[in-house]
Amino acid sequence: MKKILLLLALVFCVTAMPANAAEEYTVQSFWSPAHKLNKVFWQPWCEDITKKSNGQVVFHYYPLNGLVKTDAMPGAVRGGSLDVGGIQLQTAVAMLPHSQAIALPFLVQNAREACTLYPIMFEKFPEMRTEVEKNFKFLAAMGSDRYAFASNNMLIKSPEDLKGKRVLVWAPYQIKEVESWGGLPVQVTSSETYMGLQRGLGEVAYVPCPAVESSKLNEVAKYITFIPSRSLPIVILMNKDSWDSLPADVQKLVEETTGTQLSHFIGEQLMKLTEEDIEKHHAKGCQTYHLTLEEQKAFKDLAADANKAYWNDMLQRNGVKDPQAWIEKVEKLAAETFNR
Repeated sequence: MKKILLLLALVFCVTAMPANAAEEYTVQSFWSPAHKLNKVFWQPWCEDITKKSNGQVVFHYYPLNGLVKTDAMPGAVRGGSLDVGGIQLQTAVAMLPHSQAIALPFLVQNAREACTLYPIMFEKFPEMRTEVEKNFKFLAAMGSDRYAFASNNMLIKSPEDLKGKRVLVWAPYQIKEVESWGGLPVQVTSSETYMGLQRGLGEVAYVPCPAVESSKLNEVAKYITFIPSRSLPIVILMNKDSWDSLPADVQKLVEETTGTQLSHFIGEQLMKLTEEDIEKHHAKGCQTYHLTLEEQKAFKDLAADANKAYWNDMLQRNGVKDPQAWIEKVEKLAAETFNR
């Protein structure tokens, strides 16, 4: 009798289970919860993949730091604790050393150019494709809009304007750059920047231009200068085993909704957001300024030696055999792409 009851229980458990339970995947954005791109891409993309898979998969969306801290995202995606991630490239230096050249200074003028050039680089350079495919499934590459000087006392139009000023920076590669312009770099985190300007830790913040509005720096720094010194590169990567586990028709759907077309879409969205931010700056009583090509050159030329030393050293330490040749190869492609 016990055997019969056990058999009936097993039959009930098996029949009670869904015949084709959907496979669930986690997806984390690069952008903070309130960022518009979560609403125009990440959230609807996850919903669209889920809906069009006809119950085969569920893509769960999370904003920046929703599941994994920013610096831990490359390891989380490679290890499988996160299935898809929008990853800040500089957090994956050891895994993707050649790809770091995307962030070379003065390579692109804005987000539109970044989102045009970066996919071309991954397509044309086997050095980049190989290291990505070794660790991940590559879905897309893009970059934030240009950087900006947010100053609390004057518009920054030349390196001379930075002399003796304390300049808040987020990344190590900005330190020597700021020193070459005569500034006094103070490295802080993004969350410390507002208070740093407000309390006098710095007189200028040298940050990605979207942060001036999103971090409310325009409340404490009323003079904003746009400088195309770099873009913040972002790659969308997927765990290889997670990719392999997707049904073929869902893989096709993912590829059709990412890649170059997504990069270009993001680039245009970021350009629109910058224009909207500029209107908000003006509404808050800020002055804005865009450096001319001649003024850009003054910053670029003064920082050339410092940037060359930093990038050669960083690339070589992380396994790039001839870093200067690699830098020149990347810069040549950028010049050809934009006819400069």
